[in-house]
Amino acid sequence: MTPLVSVIMPIFNLRPYLKRSLDSVLHQTYPALQVLVIDDASTDDTTDLIAAYAARDARVEPVYLPLNGGVSAARNAGLTQARGKYVTFFDGDDWALPAHVATLVAAMERGADMAIAPYFLDDTNERSHQPADRLARPLTQSQLLRGLLAPVGTVRGYTWNKMYRRALITAHDLSFNEHVAIMEDALFNVQYVLEGHRFTYTGTPHYHYVMRADSVTQSLGTLGLLPQEIHALWLIQKLIRVRHTEGERAAEDVIKQMGSDL
Repeated sequence: MTPLVSVIMPIFNLRPYLKRSLDSVLHQTYPALQVLVIDDASTDDTTDLIAAYAARDARVEPVYLPLNGGVSAARNAGLTQARGKYVTFFDGDDWALPAHVATLVAAMERGADMAIAPYFLDDTNERSHQPADRLARPLTQSQLLRGLLAPVGTVRGYTWNKMYRRALITAHDLSFNEHVAIMEDALFNVQYVLEGHRFTYTGTPHYHYVMRADSVTQSLGTLGLLPQEIHALWLIQKLIRVRHTEGERAAEDVIKQMGSDL
């Protein structure tokens, strides 16, 4: 039996980008999808577009939040509705090639607790940059923690280039910290990785991460993001210190590097 994959897509005022994003999800070669589109109280006509897609394709399941709670609250709302054996995430302004989900599922079906894929970076001039690291390989917990916390590379702390076992999430009651606005995804990933054992880097890019000049991270700039990043890294370091000595050193390395870049 083909395992169900829950795709969680948090949305807030993304009407100009959402059609391409949803089309790329629904055109995946892997058909067994539960597409949870979490509308975080959008004020544009995003909700109308979501409703139109839900009317055409039963795999699309809208969740309309009454108040804007931020991306972590939206992802948590998706996790509560997820029914899939596996879970992945998708940003509503990004898009993916048709084999994205199938490639991640194949790695998970071989026994991985997390599958990680490299990704394309589409810059603000709509140029697509290819990832350099395409070597498929298993990763140790320490290697993955370092990749999650590194400021460069193709692992990073993002959720959309990864796939998770829902059973592991529910067994350990994992969720996104709704009080952390930046690097909340990295914090979640560290929590998850500390509970997992087998990790696979696919080496095959399909996901396109679209950089927008009007996004929150771009508009704040490096100095605007730094205090929130330091706070998130402090929480991550605190979490790792209890569980993983090598991981603690990885977190400390990143904090030192950020300080040297100022």
